[in-house]
Amino acid sequence: MRSTLLAICLTPLVPAAALAQTAVPDLDQQGRRGDIARKVQEKAARQFDQADLDKDGRLTEQEVAAVSPFKARAFAQFDKNGDGVLDWPEFVGHERWAK
Repeated sequence: MRSTLLAICLTPLVPAAALAQTAVPDLDQQGRRGDIARKVQEKAARQFDQADLDKDGRLTEQEVAAVSPFKARAFAQFDKNGDGVLDWPEFVGHERWAK
């Protein structure tokens, strides 16, 4: 009975809590989450720059394959606008981090 009552009381709070925090931390966030975000962003920027052979700021599927076989296999899922190339936000999967 108590667990049912607790579940009923907490259920309305779950969606609000889920919306309040994103999985992608800000780069200027303090603490461990910010440290990890900065390291991941730096690694992604290195990969993007290494793969962008013609330096046009967009990656073809072949360019992506050189640095991330996983992303190359799932290229269509990352290519949100379907233009056949990945720009920076498509490569990292969000628009929260500037390159």
